[in-house]
Amino acid sequence: MDNEIKRIYSGSVVNAEFIGSVLEQNDIQFLIRNFQEESLCAGWAASTIKGDASVYVFDKDYDKAMLLLDEINAAEMEEE
Repeated sequence: MDNEIKRIYSGSVVNAEFIGSVLEQNDIQFLIRNFQEESLCAGWAASTIKGDASVYVFDKDYDKAMLLLDEINAAEMEEE
């Protein structure tokens, strides 16, 4: 189903925001879930094992989003 969402990233908030900007530039709708912010709003702060944030996209955009992530990772590897 096209309405289902899939997680494409879990890690730092900074990276999640960067990925979100790349997705936005490519007309892909996304959701960033910030676990630290959620816990602070609930009145307590907890660290998570999975990372501080996750990025989700609709199932219909999953393949395109993963290709973009692969391009980002390849560019980072070239810089090292």
